[in-house]
Amino acid sequence: MTWSSDYRLRLVLVGFVITALLTQPGTGSASEAVPPVADAGLSRYAGPDPIVLDGTGSYDPDNSDTLSYTWRQLSGPSILIIDANTVTPTIAGSMVPGSGRDPTPKPGSFLQTDEVQECEFELVVSDGELTSLPDTVKVIIVPDFGANRMRHVNPPFNPNKPTFIYFGGGDCIVGYAGISCTWEDPEWNSRANVIDFTSGYGPDPNYALGNVDAPRTYYRLADMIIVYLSSVAPDYRQPIQTAGWSTGGQPAIDVGIYLNRTYADARYAVNRVTFIDATPWCRSGYSENIATFLSSSVDGEQCCIDDYTGTDGTTTGSFPSWSSVYPSVLRVGSSLSHVDIVYWYGNSLTGSGMNQFNHGAVGGAYWSVLGPGKNLQLASTPDIEVYRFEWFGSRNDGHMEHVDELTYPGRLPEPVTLVEPFYTEDHNGVILSCEESENAVGYQLLFGLDPYRVMDYNIISDTPAPPNDVFTTLPFEEGWWTVRVRDQYGSTIYADPIYLSVFASKPKPVDSAMHPDTWATLSWTEGIRTVSYDVYFGESFINVHDSNAEAFQGNQSLTYFVVGFAGFPYPDGLVRGTTYFWRIDDVGVDGTVINKGKIWSFTVSP
Repeated sequence: MTWSSDYRLRLVLVGFVITALLTQPGTGSASEAVPPVADAGLSRYAGPDPIVLDGTGSYDPDNSDTLSYTWRQLSGPSILIIDANTVTPTIAGSMVPGSGRDPTPKPGSFLQTDEVQECEFELVVSDGELTSLPDTVKVIIVPDFGANRMRHVNPPFNPNKPTFIYFGGGDCIVGYAGISCTWEDPEWNSRANVIDFTSGYGPDPNYALGNVDAPRTYYRLADMIIVYLSSVAPDYRQPIQTAGWSTGGQPAIDVGIYLNRTYADARYAVNRVTFIDATPWCRSGYSENIATFLSSSVDGEQCCIDDYTGTDGTTTGSFPSWSSVYPSVLRVGSSLSHVDIVYWYGNSLTGSGMNQFNHGAVGGAYWSVLGPGKNLQLASTPDIEVYRFEWFGSRNDGHMEHVDELTYPGRLPEPVTLVEPFYTEDHNGVILSCEESENAVGYQLLFGLDPYRVMDYNIISDTPAPPNDVFTTLPFEEGWWTVRVRDQYGSTIYADPIYLSVFASKPKPVDSAMHPDTWATLSWTEGIRTVSYDVYFGESFINVHDSNAEAFQGNQSLTYFVVGFAGFPYPDGLVRGTTYFWRIDDVGVDGTVINKGKIWSFTVSP
């Protein structure tokens, strides 16, 4: 996070007029040829199975000709590239003979070892005249993990949802089939990608099976997970949570530690671990594991742990299984049975009395990656334990209370609710704010360029109450804003960021899109200094660029415009196979254009 103390006084001016001429590839006067650009795709993780490299992001800026592709291996163990002159070649360990009725050779498995192996591949593309600079991609072959026991509960994988990974109970060494029905609930499946190990799991091969006192880890389960996620979501941007019941607490935290420290890839880092009656009878060294995980953040994304305990059949009361204090952890005790507590956690997503904020004394799925408190980041309190609550009731209903509020006084901050930007009457300023958050002692207005990287945002203001300043300038012409609050101990929570632009932006259909219909509703986001919009639309790039009368469709205050219907421009419909260009100019309070917009286009599919 970057603090910029002069933002209140010295920000980028937003009221200027942009007059730079815009160009369109393939139009206007002839220019020197431009070489194509190679894009070898994002790094991938491989297990035994062959994978496909992806060069589809390569392009030719001047669209001069069809691209050709050349792939080669630069480093790593020898790998076979099949169809190395195509956009999406397959890489494999070898070719294996066919069998039976199909004698065709097939791509063979990678040779996995007990070490991480890294390979690098290079892509060069050509348009027939000019050749691109090379681009490279890494493929990481993970250690041999044996039979893959991972199950995706609710396929297909949705890259726009978070991922929840569950490990069931067992005998402190081997995980049994476990309780899976909790995570097959429609609410869980509609909000997250759910992964579990219902066919069981075991420790890494170096563990002496049967010796409960021998050190054991479950790192190979992490290798299974990252290979799968890499195959279905190569550009994953959503949070990942692991949760373990009983024996499952061991793989839950081991997977988090291993993914974060071994691969340190922000796409597949675990930022939340949940213990569900994960007793120290299975592992006495949880204190060290907790400290290691909390310090394993990847690329600035803070790690958090929450812990839920019940009775173990031999003791009663809250916190029966934990004799140690674990600072920087949210802890919730109960008198629920060892089995009931895992059902309680599953029910806590929607159950009565479970999913309410309750003045900051709340736990369970409320703080999970799919709950309303998903953006909580617990304070680092290495010397004291601040948050401790207790559940009274059944696995289906009840209420939460503090445990000894004098000793554990913490009440968590309420999730932030942003309010719509408020524009001044003259459109010369905007107020960005939120509703009051219970237990918050500070409010930070944040602005950044990536909705998934709030930790990198600039702090625009820091106030003891919801922000109320009028901003006539912003640090960027377009970006994302949110408010982050903190409680008195330093725990924070923020709202999902909202897009904001000085001028009209984010066109729909998106620029250069292939549009399926012969009509379209053009839309764009509101500019904060804009009173109305001049709309230009037509088949001619020149007419749109030069603001000719043939392309001018009028001035309006709405942020959408319809074409291709009776009563609207192009009443007979748009022509298939035709490219249409459009532009939105921002008009200020005095009626003059304050920004000449970019030229966007879309093509109606043939």
